[in-house]
Amino acid sequence: MAAVWWRCRPIAAAAAAVALAGVATASAVVATPTVVLAASDVGSAADDRYRALVRRLWLNDPRWEVRSAARSALVSDLPNAIKAFLAPGGGYESARTRAAKNAARNDLIISRAIATSTPATSPHVNMTAKRAQHGTLDEKDRYVRTGLAEAQALDAKRAPVVQAKKQAELDRQYVADLAVNASGAWVKAAAQRTVKLGTDNDIAEFFKYSWASAADCDIQAYRLAVAEQQVRFRHEIDQLVTAAEEAQQAYNGASGAAKEKAAEEARTAWNTAAEVAADAKQKWHANEQLAAGQAQAWSKVREFATAATTQQDWPGIAQRATITGQAWTDELALAQEQTREWTKLAETTRANATAIPALGKPAAAAPTTPVV
Repeated sequence: MAAVWWRCRPIAAAAAAVALAGVATASAVVATPTVVLAASDVGSAADDRYRALVRRLWLNDPRWEVRSAARSALVSDLPNAIKAFLAPGGGYESARTRAAKNAARNDLIISRAIATSTPATSPHVNMTAKRAQHGTLDEKDRYVRTGLAEAQALDAKRAPVVQAKKQAELDRQYVADLAVNASGAWVKAAAQRTVKLGTDNDIAEFFKYSWASAADCDIQAYRLAVAEQQVRFRHEIDQLVTAAEEAQQAYNGASGAAKEKAAEEARTAWNTAAEVAADAKQKWHANEQLAAGQAQAWSKVREFATAATTQQDWPGIAQRATITGQAWTDELALAQEQTREWTKLAETTRANATAIPALGKPAAAAPTTPVV
């Protein structure tokens, strides 16, 4: 993967530097830029951003296979380990493929455990397998590795399954409200399943296990989508900026009748890159709104749990709400940062396009958009 994601330097970077110096016109910038970012500076900035993405995958990706592969890339002594990891066909894609295969295997084992057990014959296996069925990738993996065997051992000993006490009506109403108004799709679905089943055991199970697991699933789904979004947009913008730089060089070197065609091709290339950057900006803005809504919702859960007095473990729920809310606050901060960066990139690439003058017409004013 070429380290070009943020450079966009043939026009916009040079023009910004020229404008700040208060000299030259856009036509001079287009033809013979006098100030250009050093290649080492450009590469260093791109490398930092790639490393930040891989570090996020190591720390936050829901798939242990991706986390492990990302860590290996981060500690590697190879000079291009980070770029090779993110490149098409690289370590990220290989880890993602392994994760999908392992997840499918875990789902199959869990579904078989449910199909071959009943609450009467294998109560612990049946209960825990159903719990794992709706869990996160890590929860499913742990269950297949150790949890299923532990449940089978309990059933072999004929250990009794603890039955929940009668659940308070206020708690039932709270679950029913989440089934309609929960901000996360997984939490809402878990509450809906609980309301549909409706027993005291189901209500107790929701507050003790299902709610927290579903909250993790909401974060997991978001982070999986964001990881794919980040890698896809980075690959796409890298290719488009490289193509635009090549078209720009062709335009700068063209003369006579070929100049007008080269100018149009360069403008089109820069505008295409700008459109992709603008699309990424909009998606990150949507991520901002989603993360902000989740952070606010979990703040309300914490406030409610702090004052609640029914038999549930409300102090534990309040603590969990604080942790989950902070996770969404962190996601919000990332989304805001990415929105700003893609906004600048969209402006810079668009400025590169408009700075190329039509044949026989004066150049546009030198763009002053800072280089991202």
